[in-house]
Order: sequence, then C-alpha cells, then structure tokens
Amino acid sequence: MKIRIYETDFEGHPVECTGEFFSGPSALAIVEAMKMSPFTASLDPLAFMRRVLDGIGQADFELTGPPEKAAIVFLQRLTALNFAGYELEKDEVIFAPVSGHIRHISKKQVGK
Repeated sequence: MKIRIYETDFEGHPVECTGEFFSGPSALAIVEAMKMSPFTASLDPLAFMRRVLDGIGQADFELTGPPEKAAIVFLQRLTALNFAGYELEKDEVIFAPVSGHIRHISKKQVGK
C-alpha cells in the first residue's frame, strides 16, 4: 500500500502533486512511518492520528477500535477530505468494472 500525504497551502487547503509518499504492508505501518519526526515519534498511533485530525478541523471524527482498524479509517478520512491520495505500487493494476467503481488488483491476481 502506498499513499501520498499532501502539503497544505497557507490557508490549510491540500495541494495535490505535493507532499511525501509513505508505503507499508498495512495502514498501521503507514501511520507508524508518518509519525516518525522528533515531535511525534513518541506518540502512540491513536494519539498521533487524533492530533492530525484535530489539525485539519476533524477533532470530532471518531477513531475507535484497535489501532489496525483505526488506521484504515484514518487514512480513508484523509483521502475523503483530499489531504491524501493512494498511489499504485509497481505490482498493481487498475480494474474498473462496468459499475464505475475502481478497485486495485495486484498483477498476481490477474496473471503476468
């Protein structure tokens, strides 16, 4: 899984095509990578995610459950608000069924 967290402009709006890429085998691994700075490395994942959401005006957004599930919801919230975007990994292709919903499928699933 790979995601780009966009930088924001001076008014706090996300700017696409900017920001840092994070990748990992799970949403929680991505959150752990995101929090690696001198100011946030010591926070537990839930505290970090809540701090980020508070910073973008989403303090009331509920993150519950184990950190693994909360990390999925957290990344979904960031993408829904356009503060982040998922990127394709080298071994992924896009499959768009007739219904118009886009889903990522690894090349392993469709053959090489």
